[in-house]
Amino acid sequence: NLDSMKKIFTLLLISFLSFSSYSQSYIGWISKQVNFRESPSTDAPILGSLKAGSQIFIISLDAENDFYNIIDIETNTEGYVHKNFVKVGQQVKENDQGIFNPSGETTSYNPDIEIFNNTNKTLTLKLNSEIYTFSPKEKRTLTLSPGTITYRASAPGVMPNIGTESLKSNQGYTWEFYIVTTYK
Repeated sequence: NLDSMKKIFTLLLISFLSFSSYSQSYIGWISKQVNFRESPSTDAPILGSLKAGSQIFIISLDAENDFYNIIDIETNTEGYVHKNFVKVGQQVKENDQGIFNPSGETTSYNPDIEIFNNTNKTLTLKLNSEIYTFSPKEKRTLTLSPGTITYRASAPGVMPNIGTESLKSNQGYTWEFYIVTTYK
């Protein structure tokens, strides 16, 4: 009957939506000086103030309470600003090339990734919902579960790099961060 069909359709839609990794991210600018807040509310603690013209990374255009979740590119701080003070620029393309280099088979089921922050900046790495911080020139190995992960790598003054990567079991990987300067 029609009623049970509707239920199936809703369930399929929900399970389909949960597979989409990152929502689209954008570059943006602050249009007028604005309070930079810890959470999406005018009552939230203020992290600082962003000046007009500050370049930001908009994590998603899905506003919460009319606030965008953003990263202040200059300081690499994540927080919220009211969307009325944001000028949205171009969409940030997900990195579609594999950036983890396979380094050989391992005896452990869970993949190991040796991460080298080959920059003079502090690196913030978000893998799925976990956040890791790497000091300049720090090298560290993380053990993750096999499967697809979404990542976001960011550092002060550097455009965040986002994408998805598939990790195989019994496989080691290396991942080196360096800063690419592009001239436009």
